[in-house]
Amino acid sequence: MNISTPIKPATRNETIGTTGASKFTMRGLPLLSDGASFDALANSENLWLSVKVYSSGGENALHAHTIEDHAFVVMQGRATFHFEDGTTQEARQYEGVMLPKGIFYRFEADESENLVMLRVGAAQRTTTGLGPLKNTAAPPELKGKTIDHDGSEKDGRNPKTGTPSRPIIEIPGRFFPE
Repeated sequence: MNISTPIKPATRNETIGTTGASKFTMRGLPLLSDGASFDALANSENLWLSVKVYSSGGENALHAHTIEDHAFVVMQGRATFHFEDGTTQEARQYEGVMLPKGIFYRFEADESENLVMLRVGAAQRTTTGLGPLKNTAAPPELKGKTIDHDGSEKDGRNPKTGTPSRPIIEIPGRFFPE
């Protein structure tokens, strides 16, 4: 099945009345011939969901999130996670990896198809309310709290990071799920 029209980012998350609840979707995500996308889906004060699409490659430098627990659930493709102690773990469709804060890891996408992952993050925030999270994939408190293995702040634009540093090039007419 090929979805003919992508869903506009503004419709990825819809609030449900005045409840604070929201409905979100990953349908209609553009598939990529290069680069990686990272889009917000839904959030609350201490929990946020986003979706990541990787054309290939992955996040190639060991890094750790110092204040955020997070998990990845593979929705399409396959990822191999590599850890500081030398262990690896493959996650295939509908499998995931949970990463407590402070764990150094990196991952590689299988080259045969786009890797689409649901990313769930959680941390005790220092601010309250939903205002600062509305249009971002993570709260502002996380800025500067992801470090590379050498202790420096992770910069997603640095080529050592891998696929996220490359320009995003969408495949015309191809969307998740196919």
